[in-house]
Amino acid sequence: MKQSQRTKRAVMAALAIAVILCTASMFSAAEDGASVRPAFNLGQLKGTWTASLSGVTGCGVTTLQTTFTLDATGNGTQTSATQHTVGCGDIDLSGQFVQIQQFNPDGSGFIALGCGSGCGFGFYIQVVKAGPQAFNLAPQAVPGNFLSGVALRKQ
Repeated sequence: MKQSQRTKRAVMAALAIAVILCTASMFSAAEDGASVRPAFNLGQLKGTWTASLSGVTGCGVTTLQTTFTLDATGNGTQTSATQHTVGCGDIDLSGQFVQIQQFNPDGSGFIALGCGSGCGFGFYIQVVKAGPQAFNLAPQAVPGNFLSGVALRKQ
């Protein structure tokens, strides 16, 4: 039991560091007003991504690790996805949809992740200034759901 608690704490700490680093890179990009940001297009996000999220959902404290593939139109599928929750146990979300529902030239937008019948998580995203290799997932204002994290392009 103690090992499980240590593992959970280590995962939460690693996710918190990743979120902080990704957020810091976004703020540094915003402060660099003198340089022109390259325009991003949705097709640049085509490929396989791995996202790690943590926070609170209707099932209590939650972590979610998902690998998903996007096509050039921003649609895709979660090929491997496991949600670990306090209240609902482990949930396999493999096969659920992923859809970028809005994408702007500055790399901001909105992504939806399916989590079952009548269930979905929505996140505001921001691609890092260096290019489409990472983006953050900031929580949508939905009562009871406070997941956030980062997605990294799988090499």
